[in-house]
Amino acid sequence: MRSSSARIGWLVLALFGVMAVSFAGYHLSPGLGALHRPLAALFGATLFLSVLVGPGIAYTVAATRGLGLGPCLLAAAVNPLCWVIKEILRLTESHPVVECLYWALNPLSFWLVCFVGFELGLGTLVARGIRRRRGEEVRGPGWPAAVVAVVSLAAVVGAYAWGRGENLYVIFLEGYRALFGSGLS
Repeated sequence: MRSSSARIGWLVLALFGVMAVSFAGYHLSPGLGALHRPLAALFGATLFLSVLVGPGIAYTVAATRGLGLGPCLLAAAVNPLCWVIKEILRLTESHPVVECLYWALNPLSFWLVCFVGFELGLGTLVARGIRRRRGEEVRGPGWPAAVVAVVSLAAVVGAYAWGRGENLYVIFLEGYRALFGSGLS
């Protein structure tokens, strides 16, 4: 089990490294003249994928290795949590800390949580199938993972269908105004 945990740790570190290099490359690319646009596109895409798809990869691999739910969730949470914390810290340059913490409730975070929930449910089902094919005993029902995947995907689709996500932003903005005022004085 320890070697599986160590290997998952290296995978999580690699996914975090991709995210960190992509973030740095994206933000340093404007100083590279003609290379700015292609590098920004490349690093922006890899940053997006490392935050959005990385959790599903980490979780599925950890679950396939037979790690428990806690370590699997921890492996999946590293990149999204680091991204949200980084954004909160960036906002502290211009906003009070409480307002920055409220930012974590924005529609992007909603989409991220829902999509990662879908990935984790799907990852659980994939890992269970792989472990069964290996001849390992897989305990417990698989339907909770399927429910998580379906509900998460339904939330993404439903929120998008409900005003293409704009209604979520309006709710977020109204909450901000109710808590902190309009910001215009």
